[in-house]
Amino acid sequence: MKLKDIGEHQFIHQYLSKYINKNLLNLDVYTDGKKMYKIDGFSFSYFFPFMDYYDLGWKSVTAVASDIISSGGNPELLMSSVGIDPNTDVEDLDLLFHGIYDASRYYGFNYIGGDTNSSINVGWIDISGIGNVICNFSANPEKGDVVIITGDLGYTSKVFISYLNNFKIKIDNNCILKIKHPIINKALSNLYSTFCNSIVTATDISDGLLVSLNSLTKRLNKIIEIIQFPINNRILAELNNYGYNTMDILKYSGEEYETLIVVKKKAVTEILDQLSYLGFNPKIVGNIGENGNKLLYNNTEIKAEGWDNFKGWY
Repeated sequence: MKLKDIGEHQFIHQYLSKYINKNLLNLDVYTDGKKMYKIDGFSFSYFFPFMDYYDLGWKSVTAVASDIISSGGNPELLMSSVGIDPNTDVEDLDLLFHGIYDASRYYGFNYIGGDTNSSINVGWIDISGIGNVICNFSANPEKGDVVIITGDLGYTSKVFISYLNNFKIKIDNNCILKIKHPIINKALSNLYSTFCNSIVTATDISDGLLVSLNSLTKRLNKIIEIIQFPINNRILAELNNYGYNTMDILKYSGEEYETLIVVKKKAVTEILDQLSYLGFNPKIVGNIGENGNKLLYNNTEIKAEGWDNFKGWY
């Protein structure tokens, strides 16, 4: 059996669970006291024609910053590990580190170096980040709690679907920038500082909305009853014209770096208002239901589809 046959998510729960605490498997970061730890990375094969090495550097830091900020932390320290083909132009590697450095400064990391390695053909980058905890989510999940997302989706899906169609579907600059130069709204930390006691948990959605919602059901041991899928109306209409429906768009999604926040029902209005004030475009995605590990939409169970590093889109 090959890794591509079972996928990253199943490997983690079936095999990696033998070596680490199972309670950690559905968490985006590890928190120990007042510190938060995260590592993330990707292969350089993930390279669109409109991207350069600066973009890869920026994006790699953003991925780690997203998990730390979404999980209730402020970025502090950052290190990198890079493997790259020695035949690569010197200027390209310099661009990569320039992107890492600029993104580190933007998000508030102190970039303290790391390691460089030789890699034949396709290279890779891993980023390790440490953050300071500003909110230890401690509210207990209850039926009736509300799942909020910080913004609408579909921008990266349009790029991915266009890619699968040899870029025959026109993609606008706004969608390109979501892939090329994603930016996280750092003001999320202000929300957490103010409403910490009203927040049950939170996660970013870098692997896609359904994958992230499925992770939340396992983390909370609660059914999530989905009310709406927050896809941008214009993008939904455009992709509908090419034969792609809502579930297709959700399948070919990920890397939008919005945040899902589970909040107490009594605080929903205040939190929505505060998110709007801070520059977000929040929407209610669904509600917390009874004990269980499934997603419901219109009283029908739906399966988690999205990105898997071993299987691709599934």
